[in-house]
Amino acid sequence: MSLISRLGFKPIKKETISVPKEITAKDISIVIPVKDNQNGITNFFNIFETILTQDTNIKEVIIVDNLSKSPIKIYKKYNFNIQLITCNIPGPAAARNKGVSFSTGKWILFLDSDCIPTKNTILGYLSNNNSHVAYAGNIKTTSSNKLSKYYETQEILIPPETIENEIIRPDYLVTANCLVYKNAFNSIKGFDEKFKQAGGEDIDLGFRLLSIGSIAYQWNSTVLHNFDDGIKGFIKRFDRYGKGNKQLSHKHMLNLTPRPFLPINKTPINMILALLQFLFMSKGYHLNYITKP
Repeated sequence: MSLISRLGFKPIKKETISVPKEITAKDISIVIPVKDNQNGITNFFNIFETILTQDTNIKEVIIVDNLSKSPIKIYKKYNFNIQLITCNIPGPAAARNKGVSFSTGKWILFLDSDCIPTKNTILGYLSNNNSHVAYAGNIKTTSSNKLSKYYETQEILIPPETIENEIIRPDYLVTANCLVYKNAFNSIKGFDEKFKQAGGEDIDLGFRLLSIGSIAYQWNSTVLHNFDDGIKGFIKRFDRYGKGNKQLSHKHMLNLTPRPFLPINKTPINMILALLQFLFMSKGYHLNYITKP
């Protein structure tokens, strides 16, 4: 989730956790929460199988079915390890926490059920010179329609840059594509399950990880995000993000009140979408916020 900048947030540094210098594919467990998106999971498996190589043969893929109306199924055997588990606590924060509890890898790659892997999704994270507790990967769209291109040009799922000690880093993480060191994740007790919606929980995780180590961009790892849920999905997404931002504002004592803005590409359709984004972020922030942390 994008849409907020640092706005005065300063992590309180604690003792820095030590991290392994090397990251291999066998160190990585993928965790994907899902609710009512069988097609997305099946599509992910089918594509991931075609791009998997000896160099990208990860530890496992853990699918967490989070209260789907029709239980998620795995329809065939794939040439990589899969665990399918269920989580009966609402929200992707709880689902991801449960997925991590079943994982056996040193690193957790968080993806969404509407993401499509590419050949460099895993390769981009492999390193012999690691010094960070987490990485924010690159996220592009699957479609070239105007709505999808708006998401991409506005970098809705790319964390904004901030500068710390003269080094550019992401301000937080977005769980559509991020890699987190499991020991660091466990050290901060994972996602805050008080975030019941998909929005805000990943920013909060990034903020707290910054207290025990550094995070960095990893542009070499790319996933494709499917935004083909139309204008209805657009409205629901930003309403949800507004609610998440309100919860973040309470927890971290930040002023995240949505403000009007101009889109990067100032076309007529983008101007309308930017207005809608602001309006529904505001609605979620001011009207739909119910659960306080």
